[in-house]
Amino acid sequence: MLKKVLHTFGFRAFSAVINLLIAILLSQYLGPSGKGTQSIILTTISFILIFSNLVGGATLVYLVPRFRVSLLLLPSYAWSVLIAAFSYVLLYVTGLVDHAYILHIVLLSLMSAFLSIHSNLLVGKQKIIASNYLVLLQSVLLMLFLFLTFAMNGAASIQDYIISLYISIGACLALSLFLIRKLIDFPFISALSDYKRVISQMIRLGFQNQVAHITQLLSFRLSYYVLEEYNGLAAVGVYSNGVSIAESIWLVAKSMAVVQYSWVSNSDDRTRSARMSVQLIKGGTLLSLMLIIPLALLPVSFYTLVFGTGFEGVRPVIWSLLPGILIYNVSILLGHYYSGTGRYYRNTTVSALGLGFSAILYFLLIPVCFGLWCWYCYFHFLLPDKPHVPALLQERISRSNSGNDSFSVRFFRTEKELKGFAAKQGKADSE
Repeated sequence: MLKKVLHTFGFRAFSAVINLLIAILLSQYLGPSGKGTQSIILTTISFILIFSNLVGGATLVYLVPRFRVSLLLLPSYAWSVLIAAFSYVLLYVTGLVDHAYILHIVLLSLMSAFLSIHSNLLVGKQKIIASNYLVLLQSVLLMLFLFLTFAMNGAASIQDYIISLYISIGACLALSLFLIRKLIDFPFISALSDYKRVISQMIRLGFQNQVAHITQLLSFRLSYYVLEEYNGLAAVGVYSNGVSIAESIWLVAKSMAVVQYSWVSNSDDRTRSARMSVQLIKGGTLLSLMLIIPLALLPVSFYTLVFGTGFEGVRPVIWSLLPGILIYNVSILLGHYYSGTGRYYRNTTVSALGLGFSAILYFLLIPVCFGLWCWYCYFHFLLPDKPHVPALLQERISRSNSGNDSFSVRFFRTEKELKGFAAKQGKADSE
């Protein structure tokens, strides 16, 4: 087991380095706003993918030793197509992302869902090394094609990033089909009665397991959309880089969890599985703590050197996330133990509680902090004539009390409103 953990950690560590290089490349070429757009696209793909994994996700690791692979594949594919179609309609109606990116997001999500299905089948058969190669190859291909595209064009755009995603995911999807070819038993299509029993298991376990992952992802990524609304895409770009660096700490626990989940799912000795999980938690927490310290001590100048101008806020983001990052290392391994023993409901309950607290704080603190930041910037940077400040402030308070205006955080709801108000006020002052 130790050999598999070290092998998985090595692959994922190298993959994490590649992903960091991708973040640096995008930050340097696209800037904070472009990086923010990329983060919104990738986050939306992740949300669609995690709903696709309700049937055919990580529960395949648990089900593969218990059912024929051909019985698991067809329902998994069908569900992924259904979710992709529903996501297209939902994104188009809600306008959550720019309409120009919706079709690309949906297609890339569907390709990623198929790739995830194949990867989970490999893990379920304890072919962990093959699954690791897929993860690594996707990151390497994405970085390679991004670099080539940016270098050839002499400039960078989000479209270049999307094309590179198609190439990297598509190549890995083709390879994954080759890797699972021997796992598929024939006849591929079985009797309807066989599917009923399998599908009921997939839905029951899948929903129990994936609801936990959905609530976790919402807890971690809902903030991107709230930040975009109040602070703009540039703030999302800075925040996403800080999150990426801080979350690299999870590499230790996630590498252990892949092997742990596969081993526990195939074991009938629950006591031994529990003891092994406790040992992994202790070792993972200690290693994560050793990685946290250097990240916390790096100066602001280091992050601006790496990512470019406009990313000075990365270090404060890392500091604010560090306590939670360390604690979540324990949650990763504990959650995979419960998943491996089929007790998904425990992960779901804990994750749902976490989402509830997170959502409340996102919608309370982000607008409040942004409102305070707006007033600070306006008074200290946008008003050249300081004597006007008390009069302006008094006017805003008076209008707020009379119900004609909204003083405080509701006055500047977004970055656009702040800039528009500043331009109007500058024009009024000049007149």
